[in-house]
Amino acid sequence: MLRLVRIDNGRFDLAFADTTITDNMDDVETIVYAALFTDQEAPDERIDDRYDRHGWWADPAAGSGLWHIRRQALTDAARAEALDMVRQTLEKRTAGLSDIVVSMEDSVNPDSLYLTITGTYRSRKFTLKVTL
Repeated sequence: MLRLVRIDNGRFDLAFADTTITDNMDDVETIVYAALFTDQEAPDERIDDRYDRHGWWADPAAGSGLWHIRRQALTDAARAEALDMVRQTLEKRTAGLSDIVVSMEDSVNPDSLYLTITGTYRSRKFTLKVTL
């Protein structure tokens, strides 16, 4: 099976999953990365230029809108919106994940969000750390 491997901030590559590992973390990481780092189409009121709204033509609602939150200053309101968007995206758009809890870690870099995502995938608990 293929999995997404994060190379650096916002860049991913494909790799073969290690079939000897049975903890499902490769599956969880791939599901979370694909959901969060696929650009959902921005609402009209957010981006007025329709050619700059991103999104996939076959399903404009796929993915998340984190990309358009990153275009604004990272204020407390933007952080709260990002946390809520991550939770909603993972709850609504990903099969197999449940009991999702998203929390923010203290950050030394004010331009990034460090998240801890916990939940259940295929009856197994997981914890994943993601940098946005």
